Amino acid sequence: MKTRNIRKTYELLKTSWTYQTQEYFNNSTLHGVQYIREEGRPFYEKFMWFCFTSVGGVVSLIIIASLWEKFQTNPTITGLDTDFHNWDVPFPTVSLCPNDPVNNTAITEYIEQTWPNAPGERKSVYKEFITELANNCYNNLKQFLMFEGNKAGNLPSVNYHDIIEKVVIKCEKYFSKCYFKGEAVDCCEIFKPLLTEVGFCLSFNSMYAGGTKGKNSSGMKFKLEHIYETDSKWSLRMLIENGDMKDNTLKPVRVYLHSAEDIPITDVSPQHVWDRKIKKIAFDSKQTYTTEGARQLSIKQRKCVFEDEIKLLTSDTYTYHSCMIQCRMKIARDLCKCVPFFYQIIDGFNSCDLQGLQCLGKHKDEIRLIKCPCELGCSNTVYEVDKLVGEENTDMTKYLEVAFVSWPMVRYKREVLFGWVDLLGSGTACLKNVTEDLNSFYSNMFQYLQKRYDVTDDNPYASLAAFSLQEGIEFKDFEKAIEVFQLSENVCIDDLYEEFSSH
Repeated sequence: MKTRNIRKTYELLKTSWTYQTQEYFNNSTLHGVQYIREEGRPFYEKFMWFCFTSVGGVVSLIIIASLWEKFQTNPTITGLDTDFHNWDVPFPTVSLCPNDPVNNTAITEYIEQTWPNAPGERKSVYKEFITELANNCYNNLKQFLMFEGNKAGNLPSVNYHDIIEKVVIKCEKYFSKCYFKGEAVDCCEIFKPLLTEVGFCLSFNSMYAGGTKGKNSSGMKFKLEHIYETDSKWSLRMLIENGDMKDNTLKPVRVYLHSAEDIPITDVSPQHVWDRKIKKIAFDSKQTYTTEGARQLSIKQRKCVFEDEIKLLTSDTYTYHSCMIQCRMKIARDLCKCVPFFYQIIDGFNSCDLQGLQCLGKHKDEIRLIKCPCELGCSNTVYEVDKLVGEENTDMTKYLEVAFVSWPMVRYKREVLFGWVDLLGSGTACLKNVTEDLNSFYSNMFQYLQKRYDVTDDNPYASLAAFSLQEGIEFKDFEKAIEVFQLSENVCIDDLYEEFSSH
């Protein structure tokens, strides 16, 4: 009996699907579909319409796929914003990084105070080691590999920040005069020391500068400097000495122009290497910002990261430079259990001793060339040198001026070109008819089945599902009913008996 019920249910569903499919073809809003199952139409014509509708479906899928690809790879557009009168224009951070920041007089004094009784040959080793410490950057990490065996004996292995602070050039001896926006300022109030991947620097308008131990090590509150259209000048001018009173050699200086939230990194070249023949560096800024609407897109789609979107250990706001620094710090820690001391002090990252620096020297290229998963910030500014004034001058000069070539009149705005709404709108245009037809098809099929299986009180067929019988029915009662209603031609007595017996 159970098998019979399953067979009947299957036949009922088969009939339902066949009926509803035919109804779908007859009532579909897709042109040509109704002709596929239309009775009386020749087979070749049905086949032709089937091919046409199939090709249309394939083309629709191709269009949808191309829209999806556009949404994933090119959903933004960069345009121009020329409302320059309402802008706050920050002056760039100017990081001056001497090629040789060592004060040889200070090194000699430090050695005499720390190892007064050391022989001359040993003092030469100390001087060589401290000089490498003061010049420490990714480019000279391999230099520490030569301090092995007897040569490494009695060399300091801790407190490298304190040693560097004593032997590098000092602001008061490096700068004589400074002018910002045409007004005289205290050089050592605006220029602060900063250790970076490219070496020791003195930085103006940097939120990280202030000491050799990294961010906020000086305890000073940072104030970002801006320029205004009404300012007499948009420049920074300084007189730069050598930094060592007993050494008159004027050494080259690498000039980095970058945002206040950034730090010079080894991947980025300086805008200019000042050989003391240029009097003025005139630069132009190219600022790009992203509208809030782009947050609906993923980082991979918009190809940038909002400043509060990814939390970093190295910075309160996300920037590409900070991301690269954190990435290399993690790699260095994984390889050598420590990080170079030119990075800021962060919990969980121990500064390297001599052994750690030698380990980093062995893995230097691996650390520098690693591809870190870092994207540009959604708000970033690039500074490019527009012209150099005094390039024909062959005399050495101590004055250097860094200035805007003109007031910034253009910014770049990145905004959404093709977002979720556009994708859904385009996709809906292709799928609208198909969706309506499928909804109609399933709605009709659901009503068809519900009408036959649902026996709720609201269903008119519910009353046929059960009878309030007080006594049982015997087979002879069925035979009598067949005679009374003259159903003998339509009802098979044998099948009825078999059905009755199974219950």
